Amino acid sequence: MRKNPRLLWGAAAPRLVVVEPVSGPTEPARRREAQIFSLMALTLGLAYLIWLGRLVLASRGSPDIFFFVAEILSYLLLCLLSYSAWRLLSPLPGNLESKTRLSVDVFVPCCGEPLAIITTTLKAVRRIAYHPLEVYVLDDGESQAVAALAQSLGFHYLSRPKAGLPRADSKSGNLNFGLSRSRGKLILVLDADQVPAPEILNRLASFFLQPQVGYVQSKQDFFLPEGDPFYNSDKVFYETIQLNNNRANAVVSCGSGVVYRRQALEEMGGFASWNLLEDFTSSYELASRGWRGIYYPHALSRGLAPATLAGVYRQRFQWCLDTMRLFFWDNPLFKSGLSWTQKIHFLIIMMSYLTSGLAFPVFYTAPLLVYWRGQSCVLGDELTYGALRGAYLLATILMFRYLFFGNEPLRQFKTLCSLFPVHAVAILAALLYPPGRKPVYRVNNLQPFASQGSWWHLALHLGFIFLHVSLPVLALLQGWGEPRLIFFNSIFSALIIWIMGDLVLAAMTRPKWRPAMDPRQVYG
Repeated sequence: MRKNPRLLWGAAAPRLVVVEPVSGPTEPARRREAQIFSLMALTLGLAYLIWLGRLVLASRGSPDIFFFVAEILSYLLLCLLSYSAWRLLSPLPGNLESKTRLSVDVFVPCCGEPLAIITTTLKAVRRIAYHPLEVYVLDDGESQAVAALAQSLGFHYLSRPKAGLPRADSKSGNLNFGLSRSRGKLILVLDADQVPAPEILNRLASFFLQPQVGYVQSKQDFFLPEGDPFYNSDKVFYETIQLNNNRANAVVSCGSGVVYRRQALEEMGGFASWNLLEDFTSSYELASRGWRGIYYPHALSRGLAPATLAGVYRQRFQWCLDTMRLFFWDNPLFKSGLSWTQKIHFLIIMMSYLTSGLAFPVFYTAPLLVYWRGQSCVLGDELTYGALRGAYLLATILMFRYLFFGNEPLRQFKTLCSLFPVHAVAILAALLYPPGRKPVYRVNNLQPFASQGSWWHLALHLGFIFLHVSLPVLALLQGWGEPRLIFFNSIFSALIIWIMGDLVLAAMTRPKWRPAMDPRQVYG
């Protein structure tokens, strides 16, 4: 059955290609309030760290030292976020469509995804209203059905296995294979599950009339169940972070719905292949070589997102692993060609993973040790600690309220906190995979319509929740610590249970789909 294009990607994008500020308070007022609360949060945070540091130096207890280091790591992330968003959402001038047309090759890489998904994507690609245009289906799955489908639509079908070539470097190797056998001046990359809007190239290609533009990334959009239980929409990233990256020329390629200039890719030897995924690394390399990246903040394609916790874990593990390999082996601070502003913007994503994987496990464990040991460096200073930490936390909440207005920063924070096991393992793995030793790539969405995952993925979260419920009671009954210390500590336990509870409930609940957003209706 033919699908209504508007159903797939919503209302058409505006005729002007323009970065627009989000709705809400007027931009000057919002920017001023964000700056005020950022300064307040950073000042209170510094005062809190100085006070806490004196207590930790006096106690010299290992748990206290780890806790203090975790607080410092979180504060550094706060500093980077404040700096990056200081000139909040500066809009770019509009870019009118031009009658001058650059030739475009569309690459649709696939590797074993269900045929129904590939069919829906390719039929939508056929409706792209742009010329001159050539479409290349890059099939690492060596499927006869995909070959027949591509040929029936008049597309080029390329397969490394059928050409007698190894499937080296996974997706990036597949894209480079297509690059070597095509000639268009621009390359539009679409994942096998990304359904494009007909106007996608009319909106993005005209940016390349500016010779310094190397790539243009459109906003990512997904078919999501009601409530978006795993926060796959990632509004903070797509609607704030990327806009600020755009101002700093540090736009992150997301691997789909992105157009590259062939000249820029060829200058760096093709799509970056030393990392697991080509997207972040390719844009990172292009930015360091002086190419301009543009972020277009309107969705021009819509695809699938993981519907199970197992799928979320697999996807986020690969994202974190790639990012942290850059951090350890090609760190922005030492990357030639990047300005200091660009370095900071790229570091934000890396520091968010470090905070999630290293700092949050310490925050979750520290209260449990206090219950067990009955000791803490703040013993006797609980009220001062509560006042300083509470004021710092309140200012941070207000800062996020204005930095990420309307983008659900609390949900982003809770997601980051809850994915700590995945990020911790990925950080460790990044240390074990230096350049030349590449981890294994695993294709997502091979079973895109699964609705529930395995319970074992929740084992660590359920274990923490159980301990934070039981240990305060045991500590009181057994007299392990002073009641006032246990009471103050239990406030943190309640906060931790509240944070982890969202992920547990999301994993336990079968997703509910609105008809227009049900991928089974779109890809069926």
